[in-house]
Amino acid sequence: MAKHSAQSVELVGVIKHFGSVAAVDGVDLMVQAGEFVTLLGPSGSGKSTTLMLVAGFERPSAGEVRIGGARVDHVPPYRRNLGVVFQSYALFPHMTVAENLAFPLEGRGAGRNEIETRVTGALARVRLEGHESRYPSQISGGQQQRVALARALVFDPPVLLMDEPLSALDKKLREQMQLEIKHIQRDLGITVIYVTHDQGEALTMSDRIAVMNRGKIAQLGTPEELYEHPADRFVADFIGETNLIALVLGRVDGGEADAATSCGLRLRIPAPASGSAGAPITVSIRPERVTVARVAGSEPGKQWHDGRIEEVIYLGEMRKYRLRVGEIGLIAKEQTRSEGGGFAAGERVAVGMSVADLGLVRGSA
Repeated sequence: MAKHSAQSVELVGVIKHFGSVAAVDGVDLMVQAGEFVTLLGPSGSGKSTTLMLVAGFERPSAGEVRIGGARVDHVPPYRRNLGVVFQSYALFPHMTVAENLAFPLEGRGAGRNEIETRVTGALARVRLEGHESRYPSQISGGQQQRVALARALVFDPPVLLMDEPLSALDKKLREQMQLEIKHIQRDLGITVIYVTHDQGEALTMSDRIAVMNRGKIAQLGTPEELYEHPADRFVADFIGETNLIALVLGRVDGGEADAATSCGLRLRIPAPASGSAGAPITVSIRPERVTVARVAGSEPGKQWHDGRIEEVIYLGEMRKYRLRVGEIGLIAKEQTRSEGGGFAAGERVAVGMSVADLGLVRGSA
């Protein structure tokens, strides 16, 4: 499969107002050629508007959009030569699968032989050989999504834009398509900007993720960077599940510090870069890093507290526990063991947290 001539996409100080509302508020983003970058955020965070600014369906109120280094703010969508896949797929119901794929090629003046070759190749790429003569109503939702993807790729665009393309699919098919899209992107070497509100989808597919909140990029990084080192409370809470603990900073001793909750529960935490005794501070710890045991262990760097199981949630491969440690509510997760075991609601337990697993985040808990 031939590599595409991928291009970079850059947004420089981009702002988009709808009336008095800044849907996109000063976004700076550089997507390298051949990179898969996801815009992730809740509804109203500005992610789809940002994508529409790249596509040319919206014009920025301020700032610049560049594709392949060239400024395209005033270039109409059809001249940007971008592949676009929407949530609705936007297939023409009166056209066959082959005719849907041929449509963008005909608009570019391709000849009959080239159209036939490209349509055949695009359908093979998404494993839909033999579906050329079917209409959209005659194929499944997953197959329609593949046709929409093939149509977006059939003319070899340097950049592919995807706006919530899998949201209408069931969980199993959605997970299959996540991997298929990622594999196609890697095979073609194409640049992809992908919009979703599903953090699991973003973690699975992306080289980097831009977490958006209120029209701004809250944090940009690899999936691992965002999960392990969230910059603030919003990112920590949006990327996966986490426990946020509000503390008051105590004595700093080298690379660690003492801290306490308002009710006096004491924790040893990583030392913050700044802040004096008495300053409020928030730490985050992922549920799978919270250890639940019947007896406190003796691992270096791990602190133990008395706790109580409030609720047990069975998730198949995992058990999730809602815990109470003093006045703090925590969530812990552990792998389900084949021999059974686990803890019961109401059971008294020892709860362990390593200093290294407590991350400092901006914002209050």
